[in-house]
Amino acid sequence: MRLSSVLGALAAFAAVGAHAQNTTATAFKYRTYSQIVDAIYALEGKAPQFVDVFSAQDRYGLPLRTELMCTRNGVSEPCRHYVIKITDESTLPDPQRPEVFFSGALHGDERVGPQSVTALAELLVDHATRADGNPWIKHLVKARTIVIMPTTNAYGYDKNTRAERSYDPNRDFNYGKGSTCFQTMVARAVNEVWRDHLFQLAITFHGGTQSVSYEWGSTNHELPGGGSDKSPDHQGQWYMGRGLSRFGGKFSEGGYYPDGPMNDIVYAVNGGMEDWAYAASWENAYTTPKPVGVCQPSTYGGYPAAKSNYNDATHRSFNILIETSNSKQPTESSLGNDASLSDAALADFLPATQTIGHVPRNVRIALMYIDLVQPYVQWKNGTESSRAGDEVTFNWEVLGAVTVDDTHLKISKTADFNETELTAFQTGVTRWYHPDMATSSATNKGLFKHSVTFKEPGTYYVQAVATVDQNWLKQGTGKDVPVPNVPPQTHVVNARTNPSWSYSNNGKTVQGQLEWASPVATIVVA
Repeated sequence: MRLSSVLGALAAFAAVGAHAQNTTATAFKYRTYSQIVDAIYALEGKAPQFVDVFSAQDRYGLPLRTELMCTRNGVSEPCRHYVIKITDESTLPDPQRPEVFFSGALHGDERVGPQSVTALAELLVDHATRADGNPWIKHLVKARTIVIMPTTNAYGYDKNTRAERSYDPNRDFNYGKGSTCFQTMVARAVNEVWRDHLFQLAITFHGGTQSVSYEWGSTNHELPGGGSDKSPDHQGQWYMGRGLSRFGGKFSEGGYYPDGPMNDIVYAVNGGMEDWAYAASWENAYTTPKPVGVCQPSTYGGYPAAKSNYNDATHRSFNILIETSNSKQPTESSLGNDASLSDAALADFLPATQTIGHVPRNVRIALMYIDLVQPYVQWKNGTESSRAGDEVTFNWEVLGAVTVDDTHLKISKTADFNETELTAFQTGVTRWYHPDMATSSATNKGLFKHSVTFKEPGTYYVQAVATVDQNWLKQGTGKDVPVPNVPPQTHVVNARTNPSWSYSNNGKTVQGQLEWASPVATIVVA
């Protein structure tokens, strides 16, 4: 690939604030179950090359039950658990394309999440289909698979009630529940989606308080005096949680989302989706009693016990719980508008003096999360040709990470880089590093440059490479030793720190690597 084509595809990120913007902000409003379903089907009709909409009933054979009725376009019908998948379908299959999951509402009366994930889907598809769409968002759609269940608890959302009938879906996953689990259609629908994919990151939206929290969140990891065990992946989760909190922006009362382990800042539960998604593929091998059981529900005609057994790949995700607001249904005016989702606003953290509505705050968080699922390196500018003895400056950016342990150029006279010259190693941080992390004094925001003088005529091949986030391997000692005391267990940590890491499920693969590379630039020197 010549440098001009590389720049045409990626370097427009440099102009992320330069695209035409709608000068009139649009306010977000609450939508019903029926309106959300109509909205996601409209996206599929608008952009079938990027959008696939289906129900868990149609895709996975879950039954339609008359006990679970929802209102769709004024007609009462059995509830369906809808899923919208967003990615560039034309470039599939792509086994190593990372997958990210969002749940709008396990509790039906917690209303901000469904508005946020529906707005996220609309934003992604809008930019993906526009010639002047934000190049960064276009890249996310092309390079990730985003799976969203907007009204995860379809019955509860339609009725504006917490539970699915008398069952709480977020106490119904097979973590710490023995055999009393998967009683709800909600948990079964989520289970089917997870068995079908290989999610590296997930967010589950709730409401009733304000926080960004992560594992552990179960009673078996609650300390006797209160608080949480540290998970094996605590360091990476801490960086992720702190960054999401700050990129989302401040509430009207002036603070960011508090961030920390669930057992520290929320409360411990059994049967929660969060620890299930994080540990159901591996923790039974290290913890006694084994937390992941085999469910034997009798509701809705039962559910096969085999659906409670997982391979060693599917459940190794950061699954972050976001409690969106102190009120489960805050005023519609507090949902905010799309002004802080402009290209210019998305290019950086918002000013500390600025506050933001609930929906754009969570859409911003989701976009950052989608980016962070996998590191990547892109060129910012360059040239196709030069003259011997002239100095050429290469500029590049590292994204999909928080800290940069090493980045440099590889230069070769052969396209296979059989013989390579390496430039000086550089370190720094990416655009996702926030000063409140307080672990680095660097301010480069992922941008790097190096000047090269090609002494002889010929064709040269240049690639920028980076190693990132190696501090995610760090674990505590003493009272902060991880429980269980094993190395990090998630895909998202190991994919960037452990070259031996390799897991697959249903045609999707996570392969660990230490070095992430830009496209190859070709320079002809006369």
